[in-house]
Amino acid sequence: MKKKSLFVLAALTALAIIGASAGYVYYTQSITPILSFVSSTEYQSGEPGQIIVKVHNVYGIPITAYGCNVSIYYPDKTLFVDSQAMTQGGAPGSWYYQFTPPFDKIGVYEAYVTCNVSLPGGRSRILSASKAFHVSQPLSLINETSSAMITIIS
Repeated sequence: MKKKSLFVLAALTALAIIGASAGYVYYTQSITPILSFVSSTEYQSGEPGQIIVKVHNVYGIPITAYGCNVSIYYPDKTLFVDSQAMTQGGAPGSWYYQFTPPFDKIGVYEAYVTCNVSLPGGRSRILSASKAFHVSQPLSLINETSSAMITIIS
């Protein structure tokens, strides 16, 4: 009877260990990588801007990406920036691209980013996301008008 109980206990322990390790493999391979935009703002024509993204898992923990590219589309949906390499940012998992919006095309622009990430088991995945931002001429005109008023009063 003791031998039978010991055998059952050993079998249950082995199943628990196998189940735990199988659960671990499933858990690590099922973490879904996410690409999120950090930036989104109003830009003035001719002033520097940045597209910033973060690559992370569902828990917000940064994931290593092996390169990100960005394309930016004018308000008329023609290409402004064509699949340019982004630079790794200071924060873990972040990537950025600096640009200057033109003076002559105001409106809603679209940024489209793709990142190549490595997953457990030697697999890789291309993540993609897009987000809009606005380039405004009226902000530039307000600055010019206020400067002109200061000059007139002086």
